[in-house]
Amino acid sequence: MQMKRPKLLKVLENNAASFDIRYEKVPYFDNPWHFHPEIELTLITKSEGTRFVGDNIERFKEGDLVLLGSNLPHYWRNDALYYKPNSTEKAEAMILRFRLDFLGKPWLQIPEMQEAKQLFEEAARGISFGEITSNRVKPYLHKLLLTKGIGQVIGFLEICKILAHANDGRSLSTKIFGESNSINDSDRINNVLNYIHMHLQENITLETVATLANMNETAFCRYIKAKTNKTFIELLNDIRIAYACRLLMDSPRNISEICYDCGFNNLTHFNYIFKKITGTNPSNYRKSKGEIMNKVFV
Repeated sequence: MQMKRPKLLKVLENNAASFDIRYEKVPYFDNPWHFHPEIELTLITKSEGTRFVGDNIERFKEGDLVLLGSNLPHYWRNDALYYKPNSTEKAEAMILRFRLDFLGKPWLQIPEMQEAKQLFEEAARGISFGEITSNRVKPYLHKLLLTKGIGQVIGFLEICKILAHANDGRSLSTKIFGESNSINDSDRINNVLNYIHMHLQENITLETVATLANMNETAFCRYIKAKTNKTFIELLNDIRIAYACRLLMDSPRNISEICYDCGFNNLTHFNYIFKKITGTNPSNYRKSKGEIMNKVFV
């Protein structure tokens, strides 16, 4: 099956509201690698998996709060157990999408809104917020789902205020993608990402994925570098280490077993790549109980 590049997702317009707020409850998140002109705030309220934002790959779980700028490619993929035919797991999230001009084009130009303007400029790379901000924003998102009229606008501005004043936000993507996305540009990223996740424990070769993408190896390497800001090997290692981080937190298996479960065939090499990406070794990461930040694209 042939894929298209970060797909343009058309947010359904609601004539009764100036922005889109929804509570999503599904067996698993199924939007592909995509982008849209609307700014998006996503709060994961249930499920775990791997989050892709621009050239950043990290684990996500309940409480994950991310602000995405206009046309920034992104993709939430749940863990394998969510895709099993008889799975009872559910993926849930509150998602707020809006265009910057929904209050009128001049609203961010007034002096009182300079903090919000800076926030949205920084969102071009994606911003991940910590637990404190996530807990503060959650009730306001719930309220937006139930409120109509001027109350929704007030609630929206309250959320902007919390995010603009937050001290626990950090940038995600090292590269700004928004200006370079083309609606008509064909892309194979989704097929590649799906294949990697489905065959993570196997020997995934450049030849195999290049063939899957209907490209020769040289063209495929250039393509992946342009679209993800990483080489294919770096992309593959990032996804494998993100999975390893989850196993270290949730599984009693020893580090050698986790090494092979993630597709590495050499423990020394696994330890080297793990430390290169996370800044610590697998043993210390497990002892930290996840307190060490899993920054994948450094």
